[in-house]
Amino acid sequence: MKHTSIFFTFLILTGLLLSSISTQAQLMNHYWSSNFNSQSSLLSGAVVAGDGGNTSIYYNPATISDMEKGSNLSFSTSLLTWSVSLFTNALGNGTDISNISFNVQPQFFSFSSRPHKSKFAYAFTALVRMKDRIDISYYNSTEIDIIQSTPGLENYNVAFKYFLDYSDNWIGMASSYDVNDRFRIGSSLFLSVVYISYKNLIDTYAFSTEDTLWVNNVPNPAPVSKALYSNDFKFVDYRLILKLGFSYALDNWKFGLNFTSGSFSLFSFRKEARRVQEIANITNESNNEFMPGYVITNGQILNDITTRIKYPFSVSFGLIRNLKSSHNKLYFTMEYFHGIQPYKMISAPIKEDITSSIIYDELENKDWLSIANTAKPILNLAIGYKWELKENIMFLNGFRTDFNNISGADYKNLDNYNKINTNSINIYHYTSGFQFFFLKKYLIIMGGELSYGRKKNQRQLANFTDPVEYNPASNTILQGTIQNNMDIYYFGFNIYFGLSFKFGGENK
Repeated sequence: MKHTSIFFTFLILTGLLLSSISTQAQLMNHYWSSNFNSQSSLLSGAVVAGDGGNTSIYYNPATISDMEKGSNLSFSTSLLTWSVSLFTNALGNGTDISNISFNVQPQFFSFSSRPHKSKFAYAFTALVRMKDRIDISYYNSTEIDIIQSTPGLENYNVAFKYFLDYSDNWIGMASSYDVNDRFRIGSSLFLSVVYISYKNLIDTYAFSTEDTLWVNNVPNPAPVSKALYSNDFKFVDYRLILKLGFSYALDNWKFGLNFTSGSFSLFSFRKEARRVQEIANITNESNNEFMPGYVITNGQILNDITTRIKYPFSVSFGLIRNLKSSHNKLYFTMEYFHGIQPYKMISAPIKEDITSSIIYDELENKDWLSIANTAKPILNLAIGYKWELKENIMFLNGFRTDFNNISGADYKNLDNYNKINTNSINIYHYTSGFQFFFLKKYLIIMGGELSYGRKKNQRQLANFTDPVEYNPASNTILQGTIQNNMDIYYFGFNIYFGLSFKFGGENK
């Protein structure tokens, strides 16, 4: 009975250890990672007060009225999106992993119109608000003496896999109204389509390639010691998001205020979720006996699970200062994102047949397949500057923060639930480029963006460099002691190109 109690304590602690592995996903827990390749991109999104062009529908729908009479068609694309994520000592001392991402993709399309002699303006858009893809794999095999019950060297094999594909596409329409020459209001409605596919795997095993036991003249290969943790899911989620904006002009100043609602969930489909945890043939060094092995497994699809991803309520404020004696402008924007209370991103039915009845009774959280999510409040800031080099040619640049919304977040009553593994890195962006007016009807933007983030002394994902069969002090199996010496680096480089075409109305 005493050994059984020890084993169950070991079981729970091991489960908590394996499910607490964290890091990797870079952008999913950020709100300001992407912009939309128009003049607003080169100003780092500091356009809540205006000059957002056809991206006004996103930043502040009241500023759609800034356009001249006529219609505008805008198409923007990233000629190059390149990013590198580096994790030093991630899988043990001296074992680094990295991810390189390269994309060429359309990001923004819009049409806007302001009829002649009308106080109303209209806009329609399709944009990629967020796209994040990270794919990291690591495999290694070596011969070491790790299993106590088997003399000599064993083949020690490890496999690590992390995959996340996350995209958030918005389709929207908006309208603005001129209350008077200084004050304008606007609103927009967006349909957000989120796709997420996720996998996290750690698989370690050790076996002897030479030693074979003979029982009654029959060869009996030595047992295989194993520890496995695997978690994967995917789904598509539809939701609605509303915006309400205000704009006010006063001499050389312009002010903007925008409210963005939290998301309203509609429905999800293509739903899948699976989680497996297993150990086998692990020796307890205190009595040199095998601990009982176990497996916990659960998988559900389609209508058997409920899925959703929430977007928070936010308030943004911006201003523009027209500098005297020049056509230059200074921009500032700040946006406060309200926290999201802990909720089940994946809610699965509780099942008793996912493992043996004895182990099931000892599970601390029997809602084993569900996944919790949350977000803490975030305040981001952006500044921009527009400098007229000569007629029809502008230089624009900007800087913005991009703080992580999961670092230090409190899951409250869902703290012992399974969670998607993401890191707590903050990212900072600098943008610059040129804006050209061509043949009076065309607006061309060309520029780039540099992004950087770093986080030091983080918990390792695993430790495959100094493994032991079982370490009761750290509750690790077929691994070394997990240390807090992993450093995370993020580097991003984007090249932008955008084109807007004006037709109808008066050309200026």
